[in-house]
Amino acid sequence: MKAIVRILFLLAAVNGGLVYLHYSQSANADGEGANSGTYRQEIEVVNRADGLYIRHHFYNLSESRHEIIWPEGSVERGCEVEDSSSCARLNDSSVAFEEGERDQQSIMYKMPKKQPLTSRKLFKKPFVLLKDAKPLTTVLHMTDEQNIGGMWVTGLERVGKADKERITYRLYRGVGFVNELYWQPEDVPLAYSSNKLTLFGEGIDKKHNDRLVKMLESVGGNHVNVVLAPRNQPLYAERFIVEKTSNMSQVMKQVARMSVQSRFVLPTDEPSMNSMLASILGDEPVGTKAEQGAFLRLKDSISEEQYQSFRQNIYEKIGKQISSSDLDQSLSKILAFDTQYFQKTMKEERYNYPFLLLDPRLVMLDGEEVPEVKVVVQNGKSFYPAEELLSKMGYTIRSNEQSIYIDGPSRTYRFSKVEPFYVMNNRKYDYKEKPYTTINKKMYFDENWLRRIFLVLIDKSDETITIEQIEKLIKEMENE
Repeated sequence: MKAIVRILFLLAAVNGGLVYLHYSQSANADGEGANSGTYRQEIEVVNRADGLYIRHHFYNLSESRHEIIWPEGSVERGCEVEDSSSCARLNDSSVAFEEGERDQQSIMYKMPKKQPLTSRKLFKKPFVLLKDAKPLTTVLHMTDEQNIGGMWVTGLERVGKADKERITYRLYRGVGFVNELYWQPEDVPLAYSSNKLTLFGEGIDKKHNDRLVKMLESVGGNHVNVVLAPRNQPLYAERFIVEKTSNMSQVMKQVARMSVQSRFVLPTDEPSMNSMLASILGDEPVGTKAEQGAFLRLKDSISEEQYQSFRQNIYEKIGKQISSSDLDQSLSKILAFDTQYFQKTMKEERYNYPFLLLDPRLVMLDGEEVPEVKVVVQNGKSFYPAEELLSKMGYTIRSNEQSIYIDGPSRTYRFSKVEPFYVMNNRKYDYKEKPYTTINKKMYFDENWLRRIFLVLIDKSDETITIEQIEKLIKEMENE
């Protein structure tokens, strides 16, 4: 028994050392070092009947004081017994690593179990954290002295395994950290593994696998584990998913959420931003049907060049806070028109909201500013809000199921909702192209029809849209 344990720990040490060196070089390539509030870590977990016994090693610690955040419920906290110098900076109360030059420290603690593992179990936050610092890389050794079988999942990539008569060993590693550990009695076979995705399951459609890989590579998020089996009960953790094999649409949505959340800081009241950002960066619709529809509407409404510029702008915001209003502002700069598309669809969750552009120019009517009149640009045409504009021109609007009535000082109109005609002062006019449209349940007049029907002049400059009623102009000329 002791020989087996020694062999396993020797394997752990060799593999761990190699992985550590590889990821140490990888992290250094990113320009982060010991003085940037970061560190590297190696965690040894041994599963026994009464609990998880953990030895936690920290590397490249800065010389400053580090407060230790112990896992809730952990016991037997303290120094690694074998080498007291390995925790020379641990203070007497075990609440912090004090200031010091030694950049490697090790501690031990235990996460008790009320009973041995028989059914699936998720250990939430079982590992130590350091306040105001983050791990660049993690190597995790999982040794099961009970040999209970099943499978252990961490969210990190599994890179090694060894099965002996009485002990099983698994090695995981990855960039960053995931503070969750999961066990289930059913051992699901490995189907696919890369530095971005590990997929466990059987009979998985290759196109689903390819979509997951493409999305994760496009977004560039953390490694994700997906465990699929027909009888699985769904479980969504920080960086792994347990789901039924048949529920791949939900898996895609959850992977999108995980990958995007690891790359951006998102508002809590805009849940669909995950799917929208994943769709844009991955250039493929993900999420619910409504969320996919909102993305496709966006892509169909702008040119390919504009779309690629927009994607590039989002890539440049990786690692930063981003909201629906930020997306609107970014797209507005590219299109030279204002838009509230993302705020309406993402923040207000109005997924059928049409893709509209708002002309940013100030509207002037007969020499006066009318800021409430917002000109909408859709499919290359300009549309003017009937209620806001015509009321300022002296008209009233009413309607029933058959007709729309617009009454003014000198002219009255009736627009049929059934037949393609309108009546002005009792004279009927037929048309082939409808003079008005309904946008978001509001009536808008096409710019050319507005000129023709309501007898106005429209002039546009870089800053303003000037509307003048011809009748008023004529009266002003007569009075001069």
